[in-house]
Amino acid sequence: MTVPEPVSLNIRLPHVQVEEAITAMIGQMQPGDQLPTEPALAKRLGVSRATLREVLRTFAERGILVRRQGVGTFVTSRIPILETGLEVLESLERMAKRLGLATKVAHLETCERAATPAEMAGLALPGNNPVEVLVVDRVITVENEPVADLRDVVPLGYLRKEAIGNDFGGSVLDLLLQRNDLMLSTSRTDIIAEETGPHCAARLSISPGSALLKLTAQLYSYDEKVVDYSISYFVPGHFKFHVMRRVINK
Repeated sequence: MTVPEPVSLNIRLPHVQVEEAITAMIGQMQPGDQLPTEPALAKRLGVSRATLREVLRTFAERGILVRRQGVGTFVTSRIPILETGLEVLESLERMAKRLGLATKVAHLETCERAATPAEMAGLALPGNNPVEVLVVDRVITVENEPVADLRDVVPLGYLRKEAIGNDFGGSVLDLLLQRNDLMLSTSRTDIIAEETGPHCAARLSISPGSALLKLTAQLYSYDEKVVDYSISYFVPGHFKFHVMRRVINK
């Protein structure tokens, strides 16, 4: 068997990019296949063995790789990959269904309370009179693998706690889209890499300090009001985002 070549880079990679490179390689391999040795893989990726070892450890903790002392590192399972463009807003659940992957909701928590100052800012509301909001926290699993930790903050005028029933699939966006009296227009999203805190790490079954993709979004209605302020943490390696960019001709 020919081991797929990981992406070769001549610069020291951030933790997230190392995970993405290893994920791409695993995606071309079968359970039982052996990865290259640590020295060889670190050299190809242009990273230190310590950085590579930390990334491999997170994959092992997630059950994707198994490391056998004195033998090597082997693939145990394929990684479900969710690929989508960022030009169109689509819920994680719809994305997975389109790709034939099964999702479940775990660690679901909902409450109605006054918005915090940070949430008021996220909802683009003046902070001198906090509004009542619905907060929905949950973890989404794909093929029984935790892939995202999500929080949505929605003013009660748009969504109440009783809307989150036993059949809730995990998407607040899909619930809002079902409202005939609410027209959604755009979503402004910031994307950064962030280290995992202890609470989020426990919910996602990964090590504290692991790198995550953090998406902070404001969902707007056609009357330019923010109807949903969300913070989402995605486990790298399970997602492949792309953007189609327009060329401006002279």
